[in-house]
Amino acid sequence: MAKVINVIGQGSNVGKTVLMEGLIKELRSRGLTVATVKHDVHGFDIDHPGKDTYRHREAGANTVVISSKNRFAMIKEVEEEIELINILQLLKDKDIILVEGYKKSPLRKIEVYRDGVSDCIMTKEELLIAVASDVPLDLNDVSVFQSTDYIMFADLIEKEKEFEFEK
Repeated sequence: MAKVINVIGQGSNVGKTVLMEGLIKELRSRGLTVATVKHDVHGFDIDHPGKDTYRHREAGANTVVISSKNRFAMIKEVEEEIELINILQLLKDKDIILVEGYKKSPLRKIEVYRDGVSDCIMTKEELLIAVASDVPLDLNDVSVFQSTDYIMFADLIEKEKEFEFEK
């Protein structure tokens, strides 16, 4: 069973991805397996013109899979965004799943606060594990750590309950 942690923050350049990178490295150094989910509200494409998989899609394939001895990827055209819970189900064999984005999810969160970028703490207190901040904040019973204190955040993640996947 995996622990699922949501890393959020207001807008771009607040430091979410930097925190994710540090957490991944720290958790992996502890021998844990880690999966990540990144939400992109703008849409994305991981395929490139001229590559075989791109050519397959251009020819009309709705789903393209590329596989090798050490990597697997699927590009699937969808009519609507896949629900986060369905994505998480695919990753539940990992120890930790870190989710970047999905601000409105009901998941437990680490919120990134950056002076001059963030307006306030968005997460409801009952879902807030801790805040990663570049400035001191007084948030009553919520822990606030420097954004680069990956050891403290990893310690908190390890103490979290495992995620209850629906059966």
